Amino acid sequence: MKLRQLTTIYSANKHIDDGEMLLWRALPLHQRTSLGPFVFIDHYRHEGLRGIGDRPHPHAGIEVFSYLIEGGVAHRDSFGFSDTIKAGDSQYICAGRGIIHAEQPTSPRHGLQLWTSLPPNKKLIEPSYRSLRQAQIPKLNKNGADIRIIAGVVDGIRSPLQTVSEPVFAYVKLPANTTVTLSIDAEELGVYVTKGELPLGHGELLGSEGLAVFGAGDTVKLSAGDAPVELALLGGAPAEGPILFDGPFVMDTPERLHQAYEDYHSGKMGTLV
Repeated sequence: MKLRQLTTIYSANKHIDDGEMLLWRALPLHQRTSLGPFVFIDHYRHEGLRGIGDRPHPHAGIEVFSYLIEGGVAHRDSFGFSDTIKAGDSQYICAGRGIIHAEQPTSPRHGLQLWTSLPPNKKLIEPSYRSLRQAQIPKLNKNGADIRIIAGVVDGIRSPLQTVSEPVFAYVKLPANTTVTLSIDAEELGVYVTKGELPLGHGELLGSEGLAVFGAGDTVKLSAGDAPVELALLGGAPAEGPILFDGPFVMDTPERLHQAYEDYHSGKMGTLV
């Protein structure tokens, strides 16, 4: 066993802060475009029923992972999938060659939305959708910590969610003055805090304004201070191929980005009003 050491902290961008909604964007950043297969990390909290993606909009070339910490949201898309998820639930969309969806909040929300970049040879696969209710997400209680394994494997426990990019995504709740050590076999691994502050040693604290990345190893040690903290562990194998962002699309060539826009405007991704 080799304990991972913290190597870098990147400052997240406060993308929206208008009194009703607060949104931190921890990826992509100018200094870093990916963490494992993850290329997009949004952490949001809003008090009203205005959402980020409440109007129909497309995605292609990615997988979308959502985890609700508080609140609820209704999903609908151009392939006929419709669903409502609540606090503690997770949602997965493989956008593949292209899908249009909308997310209408059913109450004020607090949560995470993450994208992984599909490998070049899987960019154009057929879209799919799945949600995991809280009871379906594997739960690990260890040293007082509550760990929910949404994707991948943590401490030998595997999520039932089948994905293409095979990321690790776990949500951890640490009570005050609690320490937990977890086994995670991921080439790259980072931590993003959603509630409270995570002590990093030498008096440093990590809150929602930063993304911390660990070095090589197969275990990670997390400790809470005098207050509880909640965080997401994110990682996996590095994203394959070039990563080209253009709005809601992430492709590996300019030609595929152009084709995604053509497919969206021509109706090949379906329609959603």
